Amino acid sequence: MDNQIKLFELKEKVKIFVAQRNWQEFHSPKNLAMSISIEAAELMEHFQWLGLEESKDYLQDAKNHDEVAMELADVLIYCMSFANTCNIDISEAISKKMAINEIRFKKA
Repeated sequence: MDNQIKLFELKEKVKIFVAQRNWQEFHSPKNLAMSISIEAAELMEHFQWLGLEESKDYLQDAKNHDEVAMELADVLIYCMSFANTCNIDISEAISKKMAINEIRFKKA
């Protein structure tokens, strides 16, 4: 589905979801930044005590894979809500950052 749904459509879905629940007052940049971090920590929990190979093996189990995917979705949903609240064009921000990274981390 990554190649079927556009980023702005997902951002709009998140925006509508938040509006339908009147959550805008709670979605300050501070609260959303904290929520991103909290959800990222929940994602990390899945791998906390695993070695490198064990972490790859962990994802071979369908249940684990689905749980990790849902945690990643939570992170991305909060990121989109943050972008909506702060009027950040995600595609533009990523493109700019990748250009900076190309310079910073030149191939050998």
